[in-house]
Amino acid sequence: MRHLVTGGAGVIGFELVRQLLEAGDSVTTVDVGKKGGLADLEELGRRHAGRLELRRGDFAADKSLLSGKFDAYFHFAAIVGVQYVTDHPYETMAVNMRTTLNALDAALESGCRTFFFASSSENYAASVDRNLAPIPTPEDVLLAIDDIALPRWSYAASKIAGESAVFGAAKLGSFTPIVVRFHNVYGPRMGPTHVIPEFLARARAKVDPFPVFGADQTRSFLHVDDAARALRAVLGAALDGKGGLYNIGSDRETQIADLAKLVFDVSGFHPKVDARPAPPGSVRRRVPDTRKLRSLGFAPQRELREGIAECWQKLAR
Repeated sequence: MRHLVTGGAGVIGFELVRQLLEAGDSVTTVDVGKKGGLADLEELGRRHAGRLELRRGDFAADKSLLSGKFDAYFHFAAIVGVQYVTDHPYETMAVNMRTTLNALDAALESGCRTFFFASSSENYAASVDRNLAPIPTPEDVLLAIDDIALPRWSYAASKIAGESAVFGAAKLGSFTPIVVRFHNVYGPRMGPTHVIPEFLARARAKVDPFPVFGADQTRSFLHVDDAARALRAVLGAALDGKGGLYNIGSDRETQIADLAKLVFDVSGFHPKVDARPAPPGSVRRRVPDTRKLRSLGFAPQRELREGIAECWQKLAR
């Protein structure tokens, strides 16, 4: 099969590309350009000669970068990161929406069999905080935006709008629509703006006292290897014409304070914890209901401690 992946240099996109190539498929990636990520993709291309095409450019402005005949489109490229989103809410909305609409236009022209949209567990945050959704949270709950003027919500708003666009576009074409809501995916290639690499970087720098924001909050972490395996399981269902929404995550809940302790154990650094309030708009608990994903035969394989140790080893090199 042939696939197009936007954001192939990103954490999830890269691992999906790697697994698709290992399975014998051909992949075209489209990225604005992250030097390190593109170098990793180039190395993949050398190992899988003739089956990986790398395209580089701003497909928010030039959707011809997305053209071609593909079985599946995976649209993962987006502006992410809480701090960046908070500082640049309009850019977040503009880029995330333009890239999504351009990817959908290209998919309709391609006649592809399925379109995957990378959405987010952030979409559940207001519903969970206002007790409008249960924990673990299934895919079919009411989605809400808490304070539309709060810059952080620009990201969730762009993802909710993108979900609607995907299902709307599917009615115009013949592709099976898939929306996947990722829940705290992590891995050794992840940038420093997420909680696990942030904690690891502080441990390496021996920051003491060690600030922990929202120590009493909980998250459910999924290793990127497992996330890509989950996507391939959903791809099988999509190619059989079974579309819809899927939570991609682990149903194991971890308190942020306990996550910090895991980082301390793995790194061998045991500072005094400086517990601080969570950032505005940060949800108290985040745990997905994964029964729909598990019905496809998927189960996570990587333990959190093992994954953190892998990330620490890469950081320490």
